[in-house]
Amino acid sequence: MTRAMGLDSVELLVEVEQAFGIEISDQEAGNIATVGDFVNAVFSKVRLVPGEKCLTQIVFYRIREAFMLLRGEEVEVRPASKIIDLLDDNSVKVGWEFLESQVQLKFPKLVRMDIDRELNRDVRLLGIRIFTRIEALTKSSVEKLIGWIISLNFNELIDLEKISSKYEVERIIVGIISDKMGIPVNEIEQHHSITSDLGIN
Repeated sequence: MTRAMGLDSVELLVEVEQAFGIEISDQEAGNIATVGDFVNAVFSKVRLVPGEKCLTQIVFYRIREAFMLLRGEEVEVRPASKIIDLLDDNSVKVGWEFLESQVQLKFPKLVRMDIDRELNRDVRLLGIRIFTRIEALTKSSVEKLIGWIISLNFNELIDLEKISSKYEVERIIVGIISDKMGIPVNEIEQHHSITSDLGIN
């Protein structure tokens, strides 16, 4: 957010304040440099309400059941499991759409490296790297997928009046950044600078 906040940063700050029903002072906003700083600033103002159920566990069970239906057999699904190892031999796109329809929650959009596994991450011209492609989502873990799904569906999954953990605050903020700034959830990490990494002025 830096000391001189641009319009995008101000808009994002207002969205977050409204979502959580809090107010972040100009001085506090000036100290927010990363997504993690943003989470900490909000978390310090939120009154926690003990949760009855573990959100990540609920989403994990839905994903695990969807993978078993996709494979048509018992399959070991753990939080650390790689998504690509759990997809069957069919098209990744078809498998992804099936999972999304079974879980009945919005999934992050696949990237080019998910669809075409032969692509190199680095795009080069005359041997010089021009840019680096976004890492395939399917190379990530089920645990990461759970976080992305929670962020994309936070309005449906989290009661904003009954925040129960810092994790929920993080997932909501990532969801708001993604929605309002058009940045895919899989490209937003706690350590990312809001200005230089995410390009929010």
